Amino acid sequence: MKKIKHAKETFLSRQVFILALVLFLCQATNMYSKENVAEDFQQKKVTLNSNGELLTKAIETIIKQSGSEIVFFNSQIGNIKCGKIQLTSVTVETALEEILRGTGFGFVKQDGRFVIKESPNTPKETKQNNPGIEIRGRVTDESGEPLPGAWVIVKGTSIKVYTNMDGEYQITVPGVNSIIQVFFLGMENKEFKITSPKQTIINFTCKIKENTLQEAVFVSTGYQKMSRRDMVGALTTVNAEDINMPNYASIDQMLQGIVPGMIVSNSSSRVGTSPSIQIRGTSTLLGDTQPLWVVDGIIQEDPIKINASTLMSDDIKNIIGNQVSWLNPMDIETITVLKDASSTAIYGSKASNGVIVITTKQAKANQERLSINYSSSLTINSRPNYGQFNLMNSQERIQFSDEVFGSGVPYSQVPYYDYNTYEGVKRLYIEGYISLDEFNEKRRRFETVNTDWFKLLTRTGLNHTHNLSLMGRSQSTTYTASASYTKQQGQEIGNDSERFTGRISLGFKIRENMRLNVSITGSYGLNTGFGQGVSPLHYATNTSRAVQAYDELGELSYYQRINTYKYNKLVPTLSYNIINERDNSGSFTESMRLSSNLDFTWNLFKGISYNLTGGYNYNVSAMESYLSEQTYSIANSYRGYDFETALPQSVNFKAAMLPFGGALFTNDARQKSYNIQNKIAFNQLFRSGKDRLNILLGHELRSGTNLSTANTVWGYSLDRGQSIIQPTIPAEVIPTAGANGSYTGFGILSDLYSGRWKKQDQTNNFMSLFGTLAYSVDNKYIFNASIRNDFSNRFGQNVNKRIDPTYSFGLSWRVSEEDFVRRHLSFISQLNLRATYGIQGNALTNVSPELILVKQGKKNVFEQYYSTISKIPNPHLKWERTTNWNIGGDVQLFNKVSLTFDYYTRRSNAIISQDVPYEMGIPTSLMNGGIIHNRGLEGTLTFAPINTKEVGLALSFNSSKNWNKTGEPVGEIMFEQYLSGKAGSIIKEGYPLDAFWSYSFAGLDPQTGAAVFNLMDTPVDIAKADPTSFLEYSGERTPSISGGLGINFRYRSFSVRSGFSLMMGGKTRLPSPYTNFWNGIKLPGPESNISKSLNDRWKKPGDEKFTNIPGIHMGNIEYKLLPNEINSTLPLEMWEKSTAMVVDASFLRCRDLSITWRANEKNLKKIKFSSIAVTASVNNLFVIASKRFNGFDPELKDSVLPKSYSLSVSIGF
Repeated sequence: MKKIKHAKETFLSRQVFILALVLFLCQATNMYSKENVAEDFQQKKVTLNSNGELLTKAIETIIKQSGSEIVFFNSQIGNIKCGKIQLTSVTVETALEEILRGTGFGFVKQDGRFVIKESPNTPKETKQNNPGIEIRGRVTDESGEPLPGAWVIVKGTSIKVYTNMDGEYQITVPGVNSIIQVFFLGMENKEFKITSPKQTIINFTCKIKENTLQEAVFVSTGYQKMSRRDMVGALTTVNAEDINMPNYASIDQMLQGIVPGMIVSNSSSRVGTSPSIQIRGTSTLLGDTQPLWVVDGIIQEDPIKINASTLMSDDIKNIIGNQVSWLNPMDIETITVLKDASSTAIYGSKASNGVIVITTKQAKANQERLSINYSSSLTINSRPNYGQFNLMNSQERIQFSDEVFGSGVPYSQVPYYDYNTYEGVKRLYIEGYISLDEFNEKRRRFETVNTDWFKLLTRTGLNHTHNLSLMGRSQSTTYTASASYTKQQGQEIGNDSERFTGRISLGFKIRENMRLNVSITGSYGLNTGFGQGVSPLHYATNTSRAVQAYDELGELSYYQRINTYKYNKLVPTLSYNIINERDNSGSFTESMRLSSNLDFTWNLFKGISYNLTGGYNYNVSAMESYLSEQTYSIANSYRGYDFETALPQSVNFKAAMLPFGGALFTNDARQKSYNIQNKIAFNQLFRSGKDRLNILLGHELRSGTNLSTANTVWGYSLDRGQSIIQPTIPAEVIPTAGANGSYTGFGILSDLYSGRWKKQDQTNNFMSLFGTLAYSVDNKYIFNASIRNDFSNRFGQNVNKRIDPTYSFGLSWRVSEEDFVRRHLSFISQLNLRATYGIQGNALTNVSPELILVKQGKKNVFEQYYSTISKIPNPHLKWERTTNWNIGGDVQLFNKVSLTFDYYTRRSNAIISQDVPYEMGIPTSLMNGGIIHNRGLEGTLTFAPINTKEVGLALSFNSSKNWNKTGEPVGEIMFEQYLSGKAGSIIKEGYPLDAFWSYSFAGLDPQTGAAVFNLMDTPVDIAKADPTSFLEYSGERTPSISGGLGINFRYRSFSVRSGFSLMMGGKTRLPSPYTNFWNGIKLPGPESNISKSLNDRWKKPGDEKFTNIPGIHMGNIEYKLLPNEINSTLPLEMWEKSTAMVVDASFLRCRDLSITWRANEKNLKKIKFSSIAVTASVNNLFVIASKRFNGFDPELKDSVLPKSYSLSVSIGF
């Protein structure tokens, strides 16, 4: 059955490709059969009545009736009249003969056209009066770059030539008063009237059309800059200026909802974090799923890895950033997202997840004057509040505790004697330690305290950004320089980000055929976060408002938490206050980066050029995370009593491993990388410029070195000169009575004395050969191909398996350039059909054909050195390979409506982790065989109904749908994997990677209020063979539909922009309202807050008609055996993982809404300014999602993205 399915898919793909190929060949053949078409026109009859009208008008009548193509020089016959003529149903030839009779002109047939020309008996003097004027020149864009393939036409005639690869043209016009027109896709048309025969050199500078729907004229693929019409791949280009949002410091955060087929998911609300990006689904299980970033042709290395062996590095991982976090968004010109194999194959094995190419701003070669620009923005981020969430206030929390406890439900742990919690005071009263009056007074205090944890732990953040840039040129040099400073305050107090960047770029015209560009970028960043176990926003949403932060005197108020310190059982609890914990711990990442780029171009011969591109990056990062001795974390793990509460030589003091100081984790890393590319480009025109051939051959060397040193020290004293105080010698530790005295070998002792210093040194070298070819026939039919070989010794003993050939082929047919479309379907401004096929490889960096043995330290149990096996070899392991098909098109109607669409399929053979016998020394091994299918539809629709000088309106909508399914799973699937749906393993054939199943909720038992489930009577043999037989499929966690909406309105000096992002198709589970309950039968601790939804739980028979929340179970609880008779679980856990808790994670987010005022150009000239603009904007204005999230962001699940208000000013000189 599997083979049949695969055969059908392959057969369908082949049919589609063959169909595209046939269409391409048919149209290519059409260019050579125009004579046949002309014959059809000639057979058509025309009727003409003329009473001495202009000859040109008579010719236009013939063209209209017959559809024939008739070419004439308006300058030659524009004033000639024909005689009185009456023709009825005659051929085109007869009609032409009659109207030209006696005019001195005749006609000939050439290439299917009728060409009007002088008769052979025309007097010689007349011919010499119109010898023609030979004109030559160059066509460039605003930056001075040549526009190859531009049409240069003599208006009103069929005289037409194309510019060569240097933008040069040569054309002969009939004479004075002739008008030369220049056309180039995406550029404004240009005209020039010849007024003197001495005007023989005419250069044209074309501007990009504004407020139109034309596609990008040139696109940078990183390795080369190509005309968009010569590219057949699926790609999307956006201008950074169009998506810039002042409250974001990194360009990746601005891309959500912008590019079809690309899902950008926010991973945290903290500043300094980076979103997750996925292009066209997942194609790997164990490799990196993030796209490849390229800046000015240089591949950006992955962020520095940190030692993840300690929990103290958890928060650092969130604020380390990604490959482009160092780049100032204001320095960016364009962002191009390459999606299919035709676009990405040239990047080889690094590009299986797509490529994002960034080009930075450069001075224009034809810039007339020095320009200076300054911009600044001020952003205010709102803080969250309890009105957004469905959480109990202090009075509700106490009433809930009394109600449930009074009904006989015990606490998960007997409340401690604690004057700072209601449950602790209640125990003191019950056991007679305080009076009823004292209890009532305390109760009133707890009911009314209503601690606002959001106000104490979060803030209204203030961000500001400043950018200064200048651009200019001298006779042979262009220069660009910029500097920026950004300061961001996160919504959590203690989370901040600061960044400085500076950049200088120089361009030198060494000779007429040589150009050199160099740039240097430096950046410094500082991100601060929190220490181990500290998450202010999470604490605010999970902590009871009846718990005080400060006492009546304004001092910090501490409540009691359990003491788990191993060697001291005399102290049952320790004091905790989140503000103390936050202020005495923390983490930060400090990074400095220097990047240099070189680009040298040498035009060796006409149409042949050599390019050298080089880049060197040096990145230094210092990361720290610390816990001071005043924190609960240190007391609970290494000391056993509160700070400064034990005297020296006391029992508690002697039992402490760390009586003084805290802990410090450091990770210092250096990253060096270089990239050298040598490229030869061949660009030639054929058939008078109608055909173009572009060939690029290249060689690339790339190397990256990562050196990191990680260390954890104990006894760190922050407020005593950051000194280190030695922990207690193990032999001198005296556990208290009842404590575990065996402390050799594991646990705390291993932490403190087994060594936490680690140094890692890794170098990755790459060598690649690549080439691309693009051939354009008659500017209508384009063939594109690319190939790249990456060499790696990570795969197998077979040499052929160590080479990764990635290649692609593509065809494109520009239907709108066909004559019949231009004549009869003039409303079609653009119509282009594309088809591509390609193979991509993916090299996992953690794979090796060799046995990897890691020499570890000393094993305390055996008092000997020991080693571990990291990887076992697989001689048959091959590259991960993905087969790509893409069919798409670009349509534009009336220059107002634009549609781009693509359909793609991707089949990946991924590397998976397979369980192996224990005797092999390692639990898992890597092997090929993980089949992943992705197919999808993408589209972008843009509509510009109004586009006048004063008013403009443009709407843009993009959307994509991805269908993901997997092949047969390899190895045993654990039952929990069906319920969790975590990506990274194939669970069930035919389902998405992150598919998950749930218990089928049937309702509540009317007598007990317990959850009841369907399918629990599934036969044992069926349940054992397929665990999903007694579960219900819930969906996939990753959104399958993504999209965005953009609205731009312009009126005189004002413009309004709004952007929306849409995610649909994803499912998730809601957090359980019983999260802090012990198995749903015991009350949580006094510090835990509770969702108001528990007020709607089942309480009595009949409630099951109005609620799906089970009641709190009374008495003992038993595990429920599942139908497969292998697994068992608690009833409440079944409900928490049932369909009752599954929610649609779809949402619509208003990303930004802004209004901009730009000063009038006339007024600017008076004050010597080139531009002034003021923008007011709001980001994350609202989110429309399921109400069941109760205020939490559907992307973040347990947090919210802040709403931000910005005011920006931009001034140009």
